[in-house]
Amino acid sequence: MKNLLKINVTFLVMFMMSIVNLLFVHYYFLQTIALEMDSFKTSYLDNLLACLLDVTFILAIVWIFTLRRLRISLGITFFITLIWSFCNAFYARFFHQYLSWSSIGQAGNLTDPIVVDSMMVGFQFIDLYYPLMAILFCWLYIRYKHQDVKSNSLRSILMTWLCCIVMCLTVHSLYLFHPTKSIISVYEKTMFTPPLYNSLWPNWTVFHKGFFRRIILEQLTRESDIKLTKEQEQEIEKEYTDYHQRVTQRTASDHVKNIIFILVESYLSVTSDLFVDGKEITPNLNQLKRDSNVYYNGHMHPNVATGESSDGQFIYMTGILPLHSEITVSKAKDNTLIGLPKLLKEATPKMQSAILIPTNPTLWEQDTMSPSYGFDKLYSKIDYQEDMNDKEDSDMGDDKIIAYASEKDKLLCPPFFFMILTMSTHHPYTTYIEHGFQINDKNITEKYRNYLINCHYTDMMIGKYLQNLKDKGLYDTSMIVIASDHDAHLKFLDMEGKISNELPFYIINGGIDNARAWTGECNQLDVYTTILDIMGIDSKWRGLGHTLLNKEYQNSVTDKIQELSDWIIYSNYFKDKNNHP
Repeated sequence: MKNLLKINVTFLVMFMMSIVNLLFVHYYFLQTIALEMDSFKTSYLDNLLACLLDVTFILAIVWIFTLRRLRISLGITFFITLIWSFCNAFYARFFHQYLSWSSIGQAGNLTDPIVVDSMMVGFQFIDLYYPLMAILFCWLYIRYKHQDVKSNSLRSILMTWLCCIVMCLTVHSLYLFHPTKSIISVYEKTMFTPPLYNSLWPNWTVFHKGFFRRIILEQLTRESDIKLTKEQEQEIEKEYTDYHQRVTQRTASDHVKNIIFILVESYLSVTSDLFVDGKEITPNLNQLKRDSNVYYNGHMHPNVATGESSDGQFIYMTGILPLHSEITVSKAKDNTLIGLPKLLKEATPKMQSAILIPTNPTLWEQDTMSPSYGFDKLYSKIDYQEDMNDKEDSDMGDDKIIAYASEKDKLLCPPFFFMILTMSTHHPYTTYIEHGFQINDKNITEKYRNYLINCHYTDMMIGKYLQNLKDKGLYDTSMIVIASDHDAHLKFLDMEGKISNELPFYIINGGIDNARAWTGECNQLDVYTTILDIMGIDSKWRGLGHTLLNKEYQNSVTDKIQELSDWIIYSNYFKDKNNHP
């Protein structure tokens, strides 16, 4: 009997270790990432219950597949939760969210060189928890490898688990910490959070609901395309047909036929006019900023979510906010979209369009998203390697990007739309690009110094490209847009709380009167609408942003606009011709 009790306790400890694995990643989130909303007094009880239910579900499934071998089932359950916990903690360091089905679907990106380089610097001291916990569990597992679980022992363990679940559910439903609130309403809020919570606050939702209810159940119950109600469709149309903040008048000169969009990786406006060691960090872009014929706004808020670079591109090309609860391109790749190049081509049927990316065409679904936006041609590092006979497998630096862009824009007959993505300012910032520019100021962090050196390099390449456009006579006939895909996360620079994460935005040859345009705080969402406004494109759909040509600009990003964006994406709103503006 004593030996049987010892087995029961040991197996219960093994079960609890699986719960601790999930608790570890949840509380790592609280300490490093934080939730989108403040927690309340019962949040910790909700989380404990969520972990208990998650582990119980995994164990039950494994127990059935192992033909009721409890010890083996406990071992498999432990390592599933351990690996899942580590993957979530590691993923959150770069994307600030729990794993989702869409992020798992992008696992192929892990082979890309830039992703590998970023991952290699992602390990932290706290990760020792995982091997140490694994060693402790293996010691327990081997120590009792000859023990078996008899039927009465199994029943006692199952009864213990059942009692724990019932107790947690009872306390949870009573909400002893909220005696003045409705039991049912609070219970529904945390156990069955409404879609708005899932969309706007995915981390908060996972913390309270757990992985099983948030990821698995919702994936099984969600339709491929949700069906909007008539009221929801009317609400979407009412918003985007309100042109008060979306339309002014064309400002671009008639001789401006082309649009060149340079999308700079992780670029911050804090580098503008910045001098370190008496050296100008971005002299070429600063010269543009000082040009009265160039529109500049250094107060753009990043609107990206977990999709990072792909989200930035999605916002600029569609005028829609990305999903917060999953990677947008994983869903949007199958959608009908009203992309910027598509609209420009409708206005000017002879317009050609191309996009040049520095990575493999499959990274972030570029091979499927580019035609969805309306691009005629996608050039990637594979095309560069073939055309330039370059056998190097690494992603293209900005020198190669600019050299290849200068070759490809020759093939585009005006009018054309050409989008160029840069790469050299991508993290990690543990090293810098050697190009004869040094910073020695010890008052700033090493990673920030490396970042600034790389920004100088990118600025030098952009200056080179702009000069190349002038030499070919394309500069004056093109509206040139320079924007950042997203911010450089300040924690990657060790500069949290010291600098701003605002983004810079330049428009060359837009014919904009800076005295009449908005130069204060704005959003990435506004770029799509502003470009259409500058070019005088006549379209019912002008995105959900606001034009920056309006001196009376109002903030375009609200919870309601996020909800409308979610409805558009999840319902594939533009697929139905009746919904196509």
